[in-house]
This record gives sequence, structure tokens and C-alpha cells, in this order.
Amino acid sequence: MRKLLLVVVTALAVGCTNKTNQAQECAQQFLDAFLANEYDAAAKLCSDDFQMDFAKATEDYRNLSEDIKALLVEQCNSYKAVITSVERINSSDTFVVNYNIVKPAADSSAFEKGIISSSLKIVEGKVQQLNK
Repeated sequence: MRKLLLVVVTALAVGCTNKTNQAQECAQQFLDAFLANEYDAAAKLCSDDFQMDFAKATEDYRNLSEDIKALLVEQCNSYKAVITSVERINSSDTFVVNYNIVKPAADSSAFEKGIISSSLKIVEGKVQQLNK
């Protein structure tokens, strides 16, 4: 009986950890694509409902000239998304992923304090909401 209980508890713990890791990986991939101005790649990580909102939000970017897009990409390449925590909501497949957007400090081995702190809502492995 003890062995069975140990197996069940271990399986539950591994399952929870895997889902937390998946939520963190999804958020990091989304943020990296977003900061690289790779909005099509970022949209693939969004829920169906949020993909429509995300497409509307990035429409202005798509209408910019290639020169302006290149300038934005150059500027955004100096920023990095750093995940600070992942919080599971109850025992569901819903997570709030908190992150900071940071930029390199004068000393290239370090980063300045976050210039933006925000969060994403991840549901069943897909980004469902920004700025949760």
C-alpha cells in the first residue's frame, strides 16, 4: 500500500512540475518571439481566441515600411525577457507567468533592472492573456 501511495504522489508531483515547466517554456518562447518582432511565431503560441486579438494588435507593425521594421528589430534585440515566477492557479492548467523586460547595462555582462514588469496568463500550454 505504501509503495502504491508513493508511486501516485510521485506521479502527481512530476505531472505538476512538467506543466509548470511547459507554461514557463511557452511564455519564454512567446516573449522571445515577441521581442524579436517575429509576431507570426508568437501567435502560434497563443490560444485561438487570443490569436485574433494579437493579430489586431500587431497589424500596425505589419503596415510599417521595411526600413522602420529593421530599426525596431535592432532596438528590440537589446532587450531580454526574464521570467521571475510561475504561479499555478488552483490545481488547473492555468498559470500566471511573471516576467521582466531588461536591457543590457553598460557592462555587457550584466543587465539593468527591469524596465517593464508584467505577466502572461497561460492556459493549457497557450498564451491566453497579456498583462494578467
